[in-house]
Amino acid sequence: MPSSTRHPARYLRQSLLQQRRLLKSSLPVISFYLAEVAMTLTDAAFVGHLGTTELAAIGLSIGALFPLIFGGMALVSSGCIFVSEAHARGDHARTQAALDLSLWTCIALSPALVAAALLLPAAFQLAGQDPVVVALCAQYLAIVGWSIPAMLGFSVYRAYVSALGANRVIFFVSLDGVLLNAALNYVLVFGALGLPALGLPGAAIGTALSNWAMLFAIARHCRHRLGYRFGWRSLSRLDRQSCRDLVRIGLPSFAVGLFESSLFGVVTLLAGYFGVAFMAATTIAIYVGDLFIILALGIGDLLTVQLAAKAARGDVRGGRQLAWSALLLITALTAPLAALCWWMPDRIAGVFIDTAKAETAGVLRDAQTLLGVLAWFLLADASQIVLSRSLKGLRDTLTPMWIAGIGYWLIGIGGGWMLATQGGLGGIGLWYGLAAGLSLAALALACRLSVWTPPKALSPHQ
Repeated sequence: MPSSTRHPARYLRQSLLQQRRLLKSSLPVISFYLAEVAMTLTDAAFVGHLGTTELAAIGLSIGALFPLIFGGMALVSSGCIFVSEAHARGDHARTQAALDLSLWTCIALSPALVAAALLLPAAFQLAGQDPVVVALCAQYLAIVGWSIPAMLGFSVYRAYVSALGANRVIFFVSLDGVLLNAALNYVLVFGALGLPALGLPGAAIGTALSNWAMLFAIARHCRHRLGYRFGWRSLSRLDRQSCRDLVRIGLPSFAVGLFESSLFGVVTLLAGYFGVAFMAATTIAIYVGDLFIILALGIGDLLTVQLAAKAARGDVRGGRQLAWSALLLITALTAPLAALCWWMPDRIAGVFIDTAKAETAGVLRDAQTLLGVLAWFLLADASQIVLSRSLKGLRDTLTPMWIAGIGYWLIGIGGGWMLATQGGLGGIGLWYGLAAGLSLAALALACRLSVWTPPKALSPHQ
């Protein structure tokens, strides 16, 4: 008989204790995602003062570039699973080798992502975007694209220090990166301290320098405080089986990252078919959703390394219990926002638009309906993020990839488009489809977690 049935009070106390520890430990990781959002908003805030064309250019650039970066981070940080497993077994040599493997993966993947970033303006041109906007996008991406290796490298080191339980440094480096980016934007965009005003390219330079500074800071910390030194000779010592395992785990993670990060971009594009007012309301919902899904991402990334460590010790049952505790935690954290979206949509919409103006009446009306659906969406999305990262820690990424593909795209986007067009629901049908698709994905992932047993290679006796 499970202990949760025989001793429910003890199980509840243990779950609450795990939730407190998870929340405390995940705060530095959450701060990293907040920093990424803050740097994007900083660029938009400074560039927005240059003109609407410049603001449109940076929005288009970031919207297209982010899925590539997010997917790349998911792939290269998959090596943290091996780091956590080796560290849990007390195998220092394999811990260092796992980080070597992750960094070499970062080096191998970076050229392809940089090339993709540099080719995005050509894709915008083929898509019929405004030529002036495309030209500005080319200026921005030609600089920011070269910071992709720094973003991926930081993601690797971030996962490494999390696996070792030394992730406080993530908070301080992320905060310094945000402050540095803001200062560089002020100096380079508008011109200060005797430097020329560079406009949009200045924002790109500030972001690129900030990302490289964050990478060097965390790499220096790992070298001097954790004793890790990356060497070029480590390439010859990479284990072939570990490389195959990383590809097997990392490629589906890359796909899941693309599914997750490109979803809102597609929804925004489709929302345009239902009028400017609904597109503006969708933008409001996306900003609200992005801000609070960060909590799920931070907790989920921490779960990945913690479940990998438990599996390495042979405690798969304890790993599942930790995952269920995390699911309760993210539900408790997300529920208040969901309630606000449901009960006070006017207040939330008022943060983004002047609700007293007659021209915003259509946006407000759409936002009221949409934010009610967003309440359901937030709970489903947060749950599936936590469950997907939990399975990743147990080396299961292929099945979550298929679940995400079906839930996000077939049911979410496909079903939502059918409800919007064939079902006569209009734009709100898109969001009904997304909420339903993510709910089914979360349910499927929960079932998978309940029955999944990690490979025998994870046994501590192997």
